[in-house]
Amino acid sequence: MDAELPIRDIFAREIFDCDGNLTVETEVLAGEGIVGRVSVPSGADTGAEKAVEIINTHIAQELIGRNVFDQKEIDKALIRLDGTKDKSALGTRAVFSVSAAAAKAAAAALKLPLYRYLGGVQAKSIPVPEVNAAAGVFLIPADGLPLRSQVKMCMEISRLTGTVSSDIREMLNKMVRAAERAGVQAGKDMAFGLNASAFQWYDRERKCYRFPYEGGTKERDVCRTSKEVTAYYEELTEEFPVSSIEDPLDCEDWNGWVQITETLGDRIQLAGDALFRSDPGRLEKGIKAGAANAVVVRAGQGGTLTELADLIKKAQEAGYSVTIGSNTGETADSLNADLAVAFRAARLRGGYPRYMEKYNRLLRIEEKIREIS
Repeated sequence: MDAELPIRDIFAREIFDCDGNLTVETEVLAGEGIVGRVSVPSGADTGAEKAVEIINTHIAQELIGRNVFDQKEIDKALIRLDGTKDKSALGTRAVFSVSAAAAKAAAAALKLPLYRYLGGVQAKSIPVPEVNAAAGVFLIPADGLPLRSQVKMCMEISRLTGTVSSDIREMLNKMVRAAERAGVQAGKDMAFGLNASAFQWYDRERKCYRFPYEGGTKERDVCRTSKEVTAYYEELTEEFPVSSIEDPLDCEDWNGWVQITETLGDRIQLAGDALFRSDPGRLEKGIKAGAANAVVVRAGQGGTLTELADLIKKAQEAGYSVTIGSNTGETADSLNADLAVAFRAARLRGGYPRYMEKYNRLLRIEEKIREIS
């Protein structure tokens, strides 16, 4: 890297996330008046107070004076300093917030938007928004519409849906009717996505998947094998315009994943979130086995910005669709929108309606891309 601009200071503070819990905001300062600022979701990582202390001492001492434009070296230094595979020494929040803040500072120094700094001239496609409408159900607008129209349509359907039901068929029927009232044709203008989170329902003693809401009580639940779960979702996708299912099976049920991918993979997106955990080793295993055809990536879950980019590239080269997902305890930071465009993700999940910052940032990026097209 020819350009040189040393990191002058690194500072972290505690801030509140969208739920009022404490999380971390990090600033990387370089040159005169150049600041890269990133706040990260609270998630379930090391406490915010400890993360702030780690950033302001150990990480700052390691990185101050390094070239802010050399992202790979910054990230290598963070990886070496942590010394663990899962970033448990420093914590994923501390590592990712510093890594991303350094990239923001570098972009600011060059007077470039972050998506352009990270993605170059090829960063010119806008991901399709995945909008959470209810627990476990999100709306996926048809590609080709302007982003504003896509998000507005999903928000209207979400508002018209009304009371949430724990029965998936009842919930989908309510959403189909809500779409009709909004003048939207489900299956043509938009489709449904399901976050099955099957790891929560897998009964390891009985070696089956519990569907408690079908029986009404835990004692009367419906228990299905992997094969029966595949048949269940096959029937559901024939009955409703479901185009994506996330974590339909347990994260250790590899044989079941291969089976459901062989059965439904040419019709719908089968996304691994808990299955892959933003872990390159698990992703490689899934690719070799033929498990899933899409991956949900959560910024910060896998460590540095470089590691995130490498994971996405690996998935895309294997033909997997990539969704940049939201996290527990999101903040007002719109970083994920820039990352989705920079790394050419197919979809961006901004979270529940209170997380509109990501979509608003995406609207501004869409405007800029149109200006230079």
